Amino acid sequence: MDADAVILELYGLRPADFTRARDAYVAEARREKDAEAATAIGGLRRPTLAVWAVNLLARTRPDLAEALLRLGTELRRAHRELDGERMRALSHQQHQVIGALSAEAARLAAGAGERLRETVLGEVGEIFHGLLGDDEAARRWAAGRLAKPPSVTVGFEGLEPAPGATPPPVTPTPRPAPVSAPAPARTPAAPARSEVDRGTAVAKRAAEEHRSRTAAAREGAAEASAALRRTEHGLAEAAAARDRAEGEAADLREELSAVRQRVEAARRAASEARQAYRRAERAHAEAGRTAEKAARRLDELTRGED
Repeated sequence: MDADAVILELYGLRPADFTRARDAYVAEARREKDAEAATAIGGLRRPTLAVWAVNLLARTRPDLAEALLRLGTELRRAHRELDGERMRALSHQQHQVIGALSAEAARLAAGAGERLRETVLGEVGEIFHGLLGDDEAARRWAAGRLAKPPSVTVGFEGLEPAPGATPPPVTPTPRPAPVSAPAPARTPAAPARSEVDRGTAVAKRAAEEHRSRTAAAREGAAEASAALRRTEHGLAEAAAARDRAEGEAADLREELSAVRQRVEAARRAASEARQAYRRAERAHAEAGRTAEKAARRLDELTRGED
């Protein structure tokens, strides 16, 4: 069995159809004695509706998936290089891209028969945000095989700047070429001093701009880290709520199964009671007929004796 092809097919199914199809493929792999495929397929977890929607987008619109991959590469490069100005520009772009991708995922999901609620749309946006910081997860998603939302902690907060990275250098204003004295003079100090002062002023301005850009880069990185922490907290709360809901749903399914079993047992008991009642009726009728025969026979015997 081609496990990779099966996995790709499974993650293209709607979540409601995933578990039944997965278990069927596992059973088939076991019949074929393909233990490796059975293990690989059996270990797959059913994707959430949000994960299915983003996978659907990657499969249907690979051009949009590639655009998000490029944006993630640029954001990670800007973070490593402490390029605050570039990070701010890309941050504005990422909000626009994520909004457009979320809307397209909702449209495609509706076309496939799944209407995404606001909470699910929020999860979709968070997944796209996480993919920008996790290149490995982004590659799986682009192939339509994302199994679960990427962890936000894998994003830019854990991406350290490259060793020795500094903000892009500021190009200082070129100094004018020194002017040669027309003739030897005993005191050329004034012109030389002027050149030194100009060079010093240029260097100071460059240093100030350098410090300003560094501070801006650090400020941008701090803002991004704070935003990621807030997002991580929100995702943790959402995941906890989802786990609670899934647990309650599992309990309800078990309770429903027990009720169905009791109903089925009651139906069987009622059927058996009806059959016993019919048997008793037949036995009663047979006993009546036997009694009538006995009465007639007794009557005949009595008349014979007379």
